[in-house]
Amino acid sequence: MSAADRASWLEQIQRDRTRHLEMDEAEINLRQRRPRADLRVDEDNQEENCEPPPKVKPLINMFPGVSAALLTRVFKRKLKATELIHFKEKSVINTDQEDRVFKMTKSGGTVGFKKAASSLKDWGPNPQIWTNCFLTYLAVIGYLFGDKHPKAVPNLLMFMRQILDVTQTYQWPEAVLPLALNFHQYILDKGELSTDSYLVTA
Repeated sequence: MSAADRASWLEQIQRDRTRHLEMDEAEINLRQRRPRADLRVDEDNQEENCEPPPKVKPLINMFPGVSAALLTRVFKRKLKATELIHFKEKSVINTDQEDRVFKMTKSGGTVGFKKAASSLKDWGPNPQIWTNCFLTYLAVIGYLFGDKHPKAVPNLLMFMRQILDVTQTYQWPEAVLPLALNFHQYILDKGELSTDSYLVTA
């Protein structure tokens, strides 16, 4: 290879590197300008990297399918009813992949983003997923707040029983699931753990 060819080849490599760096910089700028809903991903990542409160730490091993960040949100009473789906048991293989969407960058790399939110379809055609998630959530509530709020778990169990009773009459995905999530969110927004208001009244 002649000196001129080598110089041309090195210039081409340098141009390619510069172009890749520009593309990566453009990707970073795009991520910084993304909508507020996507910024939730960064908040979740910060919570994932924060040290959980001492009362939450023992629960991490007790509930291996539930993230420390999610347990911390329950402890701080910041949980949203739609996040209940993240209490679902996951296999070790699928844990990292299931909640992520992978996007190819122009430079050929991949970036993983957490899904912003679950849809009603993610809950399935029957109450099985909701029931499993809700029971795990109840166990967490019992461990975290059972001593101070002994009525919390029994009241939530009665709420769950009523939701399952309603499922015998009405369609799960169209009617009962939205009722369960909306009423649970109402209770979470009130922030009360020891009231009898968990029961659905006619």
